Amino acid sequence: MILGLLGLFLKGYLYQKEIKENQKQTVCKYVLCKTFPKTTESFFTYKIDNNWYRNSYGHCPEDSEKKINKYFRIYYSSKDFSKIVVDFSKEVTDSTEIVNAGFSLNKLE
Repeated sequence: MILGLLGLFLKGYLYQKEIKENQKQTVCKYVLCKTFPKTTESFFTYKIDNNWYRNSYGHCPEDSEKKINKYFRIYYSSKDFSKIVVDFSKEVTDSTEIVNAGFSLNKLE
């Protein structure tokens, strides 16, 4: 049991360390909050190097339904684009920045 917890802690630490050491940032769109019996999971779309990604990151934020289809700052590892950290405190509202991140003007809400 203790080894399992230690393993989870180490995995989380190495995940964060890789992002910090190889950090890039872009804009992501929050698209879905999936609810399970005892937890939630948030999903995002983002574009890196002309490729679209859909990825999950942790629990859904407070007032999740109000944040769906909004844009946020995302930090990712340049070595593994699926390793992400989403900053819900940094909503992106600048349409130029959103379009430069690969999103279409006609899809902005």
